[in-house]
Amino acid sequence: MKKYLIFSTLVILLFLFGCEEERALRLQPAPEFYQGRALLPNGQQIEMPESDRALMIELCQPDNAISTIPNGERRWLGTVTLTQPLTDVATSSTFPTATLFTIHNESYVQCQLDSITYVTKTTSLPESLSDVQYAADTYPDTAKIRFAEPHEYEHFAEEMKKPIGNEPYPERKGIEHTLFHITMPFNGQFELTLNSSEGEERLMIPIDASRHPYLSIGLGTEKSDDTSQYAIYTSPDQNDYQTVLRPKQAHMSQMFGAKAASQLPSVLVPGQRYPLYSFTYMKDGTANRQLVSLTYHQPDLLHGEELTKQIHATLSSERHALFHELALLGTESKDASFLQHVGTEEVDFLFHAIEQANATSHAGTPAPVPYLTLFQGVCAQTFDVSYDGNDVYVTNSKTGAHFKLLREDAIKWHNLFEGNS
Repeated sequence: MKKYLIFSTLVILLFLFGCEEERALRLQPAPEFYQGRALLPNGQQIEMPESDRALMIELCQPDNAISTIPNGERRWLGTVTLTQPLTDVATSSTFPTATLFTIHNESYVQCQLDSITYVTKTTSLPESLSDVQYAADTYPDTAKIRFAEPHEYEHFAEEMKKPIGNEPYPERKGIEHTLFHITMPFNGQFELTLNSSEGEERLMIPIDASRHPYLSIGLGTEKSDDTSQYAIYTSPDQNDYQTVLRPKQAHMSQMFGAKAASQLPSVLVPGQRYPLYSFTYMKDGTANRQLVSLTYHQPDLLHGEELTKQIHATLSSERHALFHELALLGTESKDASFLQHVGTEEVDFLFHAIEQANATSHAGTPAPVPYLTLFQGVCAQTFDVSYDGNDVYVTNSKTGAHFKLLREDAIKWHNLFEGNS
């Protein structure tokens, strides 16, 4: 019964997520063509069954987005990523990354698609995550910061002496009193602003999917092959400091006079810039004073018409097409030799030609490659392809409805897909 209800909900998502319905084209959400993987708070990754993948598509419906979420600690349940292995564009964005969390025992989903962020509220959670909520990690809704203790300064200096990268290893030196520790918030990102007489530069520190609860951040220098530069070093556990933020104009001959901020609030107000430290560096015989500031940014939550517009614009361009000799068996067909991927221009033609096709009562003789599946966003549709002389017919594989291409489109079809004719 639950699976039926989920399917019933899915079939109405025809405009959202890039889905269209125009005559022959009746693309619908297709969780069977996705692979779903959830990252759990303990670092484990699990595969999600089709029913859970269908639910995730439902939970990230843009028309369910809310404008605000309440204050309070967030309990992270997991982050779900859906991929579409049947298409050959690995970097393509076809579905938002979905992060499930609770606030005061109420469940929410943060959906992230490129720069688009929105949140929906839900009473349903994927069955594969049903046990996670009892071991969920807790995060504050905003960032906290503190000065490092003396023993942590010493540890930072020792860790910075460890070799990282490739030989010859750069000689690194940590400026001990510039170390700060951040209690990481649930979402958002940090911005480091560097101001000097050479100009302003901004470096971003995103909060990644692994959601480490802490971040240590300190200033240092490194030298290799007679080249010296300053950089900012971070670590989630106060060890190694292998993540390095290097400004573009960081080369220098000498650094001196580094000073850390004398005071900072314990909680960082979102959007407010806080000075962390300043220092002087010599470059081409000139002394330059550098000021480094930190800003915590919470994500802007989109909702309503603006969200729907941006989602549709982003996903409607994610079009792919496959010709195939045998019927697809969900994602199990991803490595099948009978898949024939179609180029971008040909994909645009296929959508255009089928959009203009006219309904008819009959079809032709099955084509040598008898199936065509179109993908758009999280939606898909499979057609049976048939010919009658130069005429081209496409039949909705689910409904059995037949459509005949316009004459000029049929001619172009045969020219483009000669091997399939």
